[in-house]
Amino acid sequence: MPINRKELITSGGALLFGLLLILFLIPGAIVSPRSVSIAVLDPAFWPKVVSWVLLIIGVCMLLNITFWKKLESQDEPSDWISYKNVFRLSVLTVFLSGYYLSLPYLGMVWSSSLAYILLSIAFCKTGYRFTAVVVGLFLPAALYAFFYHVAGVDIPQSEFARLP
Repeated sequence: MPINRKELITSGGALLFGLLLILFLIPGAIVSPRSVSIAVLDPAFWPKVVSWVLLIIGVCMLLNITFWKKLESQDEPSDWISYKNVFRLSVLTVFLSGYYLSLPYLGMVWSSSLAYILLSIAFCKTGYRFTAVVVGLFLPAALYAFFYHVAGVDIPQSEFARLP
């Protein structure tokens, strides 16, 4: 079975982009202080984690397409461009635009909370609506508490519902 060219380009791109981030972009663009008491608070820590994960995903994808070839036919035309997919992408674009526009008015915590609840209930059609609401309310609040009180990072808030 021949190797799918789209998968090869995607995996090679992920691998090369991860290497580019690790070797050039992160060391050249992010200034890290020498004495950081907690490694997680280093400005380069999370970009390095994301780039290493991207590199590992690229390697795993390359191994997947070389050792475990797909059994389905590669000659069939792909029908990924359909009206249903274009509609979904348009709805998601409008949703994310609304999220972006609500940030100055509701603040990051309440906008993220509302966006998560709407996305999980309306778009994902989850059966766990109560869990989605609880996670949507408590996860942004917990992240705010960590970043504001532990890490000392100021999170944008709204004027009408400020968190302590």
